[in-house]
Amino acid sequence: MKVALVHDWLVSYRGGEKVLELLGELYPTAPIYTLFFDPRGLPEALRQRDIRYPSGLNRLRRLRKLLLPWLPAMIESLPLFDYDLIVSTSSCVAKGVLLAPGARHLCYIHSPMRYVWDERESYMQGLARLPFVRAALQLAATKLRLWDVVSAQRVDRFVANSSFVASRVERFYGRRSAVVHPPIDVDYFRPDEQQSLGYFLVAGAWVPYKRFDLAIAACEQLGRRLIVAGSGPCEARLRRMAGPHTELIVAPSDARLRGLLQGADALLFPGVEDFGMVAIEAMASGTPVIAFRKGGALDFVVPGLSGEFFTEPSSASLAAVLASFDPGRYPLAGLLQHARQFSKEAFLENMRRELASSEEVRKRDAQPRL
Repeated sequence: MKVALVHDWLVSYRGGEKVLELLGELYPTAPIYTLFFDPRGLPEALRQRDIRYPSGLNRLRRLRKLLLPWLPAMIESLPLFDYDLIVSTSSCVAKGVLLAPGARHLCYIHSPMRYVWDERESYMQGLARLPFVRAALQLAATKLRLWDVVSAQRVDRFVANSSFVASRVERFYGRRSAVVHPPIDVDYFRPDEQQSLGYFLVAGAWVPYKRFDLAIAACEQLGRRLIVAGSGPCEARLRRMAGPHTELIVAPSDARLRGLLQGADALLFPGVEDFGMVAIEAMASGTPVIAFRKGGALDFVVPGLSGEFFTEPSSASLAAVLASFDPGRYPLAGLLQHARQFSKEAFLENMRRELASSEEVRKRDAQPRL
């Protein structure tokens, strides 16, 4: 059976690329098709793979968001008709590839295309400066939503990274999904012997939907120390908000992030996210999570075991939970056992099961009908 992997673009190493890397272990000789490729920042395990991409367009990789209206045609042009099985990892257009008759397509979906669904207003604000530009983008978004729904019907089996994403796949595409959570390196993110160092932590990309502003406002209100770790376009805004109790750490290394997770009283998770790998990394480090009660957090925060929820998207709601929060209430053994459910081994076992089910359907469909 000839197998190919498909990924939207390989230009950085984040959660989606970690999923792709591990899926590659299941198919070590399968080529990886993608739209844009930049080996800088990728681990050796991905750099040494057979990566295939439209090389003539690769110089435009930094403009990929501007190229969004043309990405469906680009993904449909990938030469995949010789393969029996396609395994795609998609948060944009990878699920829309065209296959040969009789081939199967399993899509591990991180999210329906955010740019034209949930986050279209945020995307518009970043690109539309003039009224006629905004109108053109709105028209393009409408056409992209139609393509997104139609192309979703080409997928034989969806596997979502959380229950939240599975519900959005059903709402937008009318398709059911299995749920397999992303893999976390729970052996790397491990507890340290040191005690908590008396600070709260938020970590990740500095972008609006993460709502790190809520964490800063709540901790400044309470006079509690907060560390904001990461990088991104909202840095200037976060620095303006930061008071005497807030420290920003730009682009920490993996080792430093692990140390920050180990020393925190809790990781704060104030946004609505598809999943939240850093939250599981915190639990594997022995640190509970305080999250907004919505989105992917519903899959991993268990009150009294792995953390707590706050219920309103406001700094006041978060501050009310922080004011009475006691990190000593969360036994280390319970946190580690809970985090183990999201290990690499669990991910591989669950994906083997989903792929085997897809192969059984392919064989059944291939049998001649009397």
